[in-house]
Amino acid sequence: MKLKYIFPSWLAVSVLTPLPVVDGYITSGLPRHVHQAWLKKMTSDICDVSPGDLTPEMCVKAPELMSAWAQNPYVSHAPLKKKRINHHNNNKNVYPHHGRECAMAAEQLLKRLVDERRAGNENAIATTDAYNACLDIWARSGEGVFAAQRAEQILIGMQDLYSGGDTNVQPNTQTFHAVILAWAKAGNRDESFMHRANQVLEWMVHLNRTGDNHLALPDEECFNTVLHGWASSSHPDAPHKTEDLLMLMNQLYSDGLTSSRPTTVQFNQVLSAWSRSTSDTAAQRSQDILNHMERIQNTESDKDLEPDSMTYSIVCATWAKSGLPDAVYKADALLKKIEQQAAYMDDPQLYPDNITYNIVIDAWAKDGSKTAFKNARALLDRQIDLYDNKGIKKCRPDVYGFTSVIASCASIKSSWKDKSTAFDVALATFNDLDQLSYDSPNHVTYGTILKACSKLLQAGSKQRRQNVRKIFRKCCEDGCAGYMVFSRLKQAAS
Repeated sequence: MKLKYIFPSWLAVSVLTPLPVVDGYITSGLPRHVHQAWLKKMTSDICDVSPGDLTPEMCVKAPELMSAWAQNPYVSHAPLKKKRINHHNNNKNVYPHHGRECAMAAEQLLKRLVDERRAGNENAIATTDAYNACLDIWARSGEGVFAAQRAEQILIGMQDLYSGGDTNVQPNTQTFHAVILAWAKAGNRDESFMHRANQVLEWMVHLNRTGDNHLALPDEECFNTVLHGWASSSHPDAPHKTEDLLMLMNQLYSDGLTSSRPTTVQFNQVLSAWSRSTSDTAAQRSQDILNHMERIQNTESDKDLEPDSMTYSIVCATWAKSGLPDAVYKADALLKKIEQQAAYMDDPQLYPDNITYNIVIDAWAKDGSKTAFKNARALLDRQIDLYDNKGIKKCRPDVYGFTSVIASCASIKSSWKDKSTAFDVALATFNDLDQLSYDSPNHVTYGTILKACSKLLQAGSKQRRQNVRKIFRKCCEDGCAGYMVFSRLKQAAS
């Protein structure tokens, strides 16, 4: 198994020992424009020297400059407040400004070292670290497909050199991950680009398994990059691709590669892929995966595979959005299960967030059954209780949940007695939103409560006229009157 590309002849290089890499200039406190000017001058000073004439100091400085270019002097490197790392965000540390310039400068220095070595200067050394600096800046350059193709071209050249006996340019985990990352960023999750990222990962595994490159060790980050790309792509094959990768991780771990051990993070990526799928089996498959994780947790007490809040929320949302018969009941039941587990374990982080509640409430609003509005309001009441009485901040209700409850009331098709009950719930929900401190009604809320007036109250009745007049006056006071509100007002006033 081998990826093929034609690569430039200057990639053929013999090297000796690695050199130190420094980035002191980045943190020196000098203005960025001073750093940029210094880098350009130093790069020019080295590259303009005739082959064979580089001083030992220049040979040492070249890879250091490459590392500096890889950090991109055009962006700020001021220390940031420490935040939780999002391991799935492939857009972190992207340097779109002057990214190509930085990558080309790094390559220019690398080529200069290669040419110097060919000219007989034994002080000129280009190592795997030097190549990785080029790959790293290409991956984060923002140059899309061009950057990914160039990065892969360099990788293939390195592997060919290593296969030919040059052990000092042996591609390692960082090398492969840079190329995988470049393809994952290549074009807004285009399927063909994710296939290419997947192929690079598979090639990496093949090289390691066959012994052709023992440093091609796929780690969690390599897999996470490809898994996240597939999970975000909405491609029909994405769920199956993520499952295949998860199985591959497990096989590698069973073979002794501890860096490829599957964890909850990877399972959640598979579940995310299924949540985007339009397949009728997506919800049940998500449930099956969750059940599998719970069985492992119960039988092996494996904390690394323990379902977390995201796990349950994804499965819950997948059921709620599936549109399958009784799916909303399963989503609500799963939500209750999460609440019970979180309460039993006394773990506030295990509770679902308000987005999950909103999704299930919205599913009730679309259910259309006789009791849907009661179930929607009951779910909102549970959410309110968690926030008000138990202090679970992530469960804070918002305007979307309240509005969805009102919508569930407006959608009931039953007797006038049932409609009257539904209107009472809708009006109480509207008043709660208006009076409580969670959020405020917006134009959609006003339009929806006016729709409830027209659907649930008899035309021409005093109750309907009074409520419509009062609601519209409040809407105008809040500055929410617009096309939707006037459209609903026309229906409610007729």
